[in-house]
Amino acid sequence: MKKYIREMLDDLLQKRNKDFIPPGPKSRANAPTVDLDQPPATPAMPEDLEAQILSKDPAQRVRQLAYQAQKDEERLSG
Repeated sequence: MKKYIREMLDDLLQKRNKDFIPPGPKSRANAPTVDLDQPPATPAMPEDLEAQILSKDPAQRVRQLAYQAQKDEERLSG
């Protein structure tokens, strides 16, 4: 890797090769593969009332909030 960086710096410092970028180093055949993707988000648990999506319908929203209040009260007293 140091050799690659040194070559790239040398090439960039030369005025005649301003736009040239040397190719990246080849990976080893036995090198482990690194997955850079983020792990999938865990779905919200039904018990997690804070993550509940409230309805746009006002009557349904009142029922949802009443249910949340009831479950919170049960959780605190139980």
